Amino acid sequence: MGFVVHCCVLAGVFATLAGQCFAQSEGARPVAATLSADGAYDAIAINGLVLSLSDIETLVAAGVLRMDAVSHRFSFGPAIVSERQLAAALRELDLAQPRSALGLYRSAKTVLPNAASHELTIPSGFGPARFANQPSGATLSASFGGVSRVPYTKDPDGALGFGFGFGNAFDGVGASVMMSLNDLTQIGNPDRISWGFALGHYISDGLSVAVGGENLFVKTTDGQASFYAVGSWAFDPATSAMPFKGTATIGAGSGRFATMTERDRAEGKSDLATIVFGGLAWEVDPTLNLIAEWNGRNLNVGLAYVVPNTGVSMKIGVKDLTRFSGDGPMLAGSVGVSLLRF
Repeated sequence: MGFVVHCCVLAGVFATLAGQCFAQSEGARPVAATLSADGAYDAIAINGLVLSLSDIETLVAAGVLRMDAVSHRFSFGPAIVSERQLAAALRELDLAQPRSALGLYRSAKTVLPNAASHELTIPSGFGPARFANQPSGATLSASFGGVSRVPYTKDPDGALGFGFGFGNAFDGVGASVMMSLNDLTQIGNPDRISWGFALGHYISDGLSVAVGGENLFVKTTDGQASFYAVGSWAFDPATSAMPFKGTATIGAGSGRFATMTERDRAEGKSDLATIVFGGLAWEVDPTLNLIAEWNGRNLNVGLAYVVPNTGVSMKIGVKDLTRFSGDGPMLAGSVGVSLLRF
């Protein structure tokens, strides 16, 4: 038999997985026999993830999954309340596709960031990640950003960036490589091109970590080469003490995170930034986040929005709200678009 989706039960199986737990009724047929349509199918799709019927049978027998024999709706067993518990249970089972079972939990129950950005100027702990059974691939994106004025001047400034993301942070490492044209009046000047990178790995239960570098390999710049380590945690009121759904980020770094600019020092500001940076994003809905962050030098607030069913995202905010750096608040924003997925 081929590896196919059991289309006959999609309406029931897709309906819910995070709702009420259903126990298989006494004397009911085995799960595989119930769903196989008398042997016509050997796999089903739940929340877009394909699981073999033999794996479903094993998961139900172990109490990891439960299925209502009438509605064919699935839920996780009452003992499975975290990814860590599920991963421990899966290690004890002989499954053909353990990644699909873990991906099923993540897609149905684990809190993950929405599609909008959860940071304004600081790095994120989340890197490129795909659920099991999603095709491997990479993403090429572009972004344009700028500020209403450069600190201590009245002159606006902007930059054009390109990013290439690949890998899978769920199963190993998600990687991103960035190139930035730092002066739009000198686009052809190679001395004004900077590079960056980020390597991310998803830990468990909404927590992901990353390391990276920014403003690297550039000869003429008003910025600083910076390296960092950062963690981001996605949460909601159902699984934490937080009163809202969102993402918290904290990290530490060198360069722009650890030292002030030459102009700040000349103006009598501190020589050192805080090294530690962090932010908090409130997920208002799946497309909109309200954000507050400390980037090592100053406090920023703003919002991020992603246009539904497109590759377009936007951020806008107010930077430098304290007197710790700079000479007063300024507007900052960016627009990004996914150019190609392959």
